Amino acid sequence: MRKLSVLVLLIFTLVWLGGCQSASNNTNKPPMNNPPANDLPGNQPPSPPMAPLPADYYPLTVGSFWEYEGSGNEYASFSRKVLFARGGLAQTSEDNGGTVATRVVDSTASFVKVVYMQGEDYQPQNLLEKGFTANSEDILLQAPIQVGTSWSAPNNITKQIIAVNISVDTPAGRFDNCVKIQQPGQDFTIYQYYQKGVGMVKQEFITADNEIISSTLKRYEIK
Repeated sequence: MRKLSVLVLLIFTLVWLGGCQSASNNTNKPPMNNPPANDLPGNQPPSPPMAPLPADYYPLTVGSFWEYEGSGNEYASFSRKVLFARGGLAQTSEDNGGTVATRVVDSTASFVKVVYMQGEDYQPQNLLEKGFTANSEDILLQAPIQVGTSWSAPNNITKQIIAVNISVDTPAGRFDNCVKIQQPGQDFTIYQYYQKGVGMVKQEFITADNEIISSTLKRYEIK
């Protein structure tokens, strides 16, 4: 029994001395300049994903074009192409078989907006070089890209993002995670669907009598 007590005391003493020695070593040694764990390569937290911008859903590179298949009206089919671009401005031409219209679109981090419109423009000039007088304030898409974002449109109309994860089937293919915009009128409602990196993939004009006029993407090319 005495031998066991001595053995226990010896073990306790060695452990205590070891602890003292360790504390002494830690006290006498200068602190190591180890970088924080978060600063070590590979330990940095991932950067949060960038919030999508309105411009991401409305490409405006010169030479890009979109062709839409129409239903419900002879002028629902149309094509659109980007003719000129400078800075955040782009000039587009739109042909629905009955007329050709010119638009100048302003793209910023906050919105994509039509700032100029001209119908019956069959030989469009470069208005970005020649100059133009803004005659429109029609915002097509506004940040933040999330459900509930709303903004004023001409004629006392309010546009609103009502979905950001809609799937749309078109002759050009299936597009997932589309942004859906609602534009109510007095006796009609317009829905537009935008795909990031592609642009508008579908538009629906629904009357109070539930007549539907639609334009659906048939083919496109983003330059």
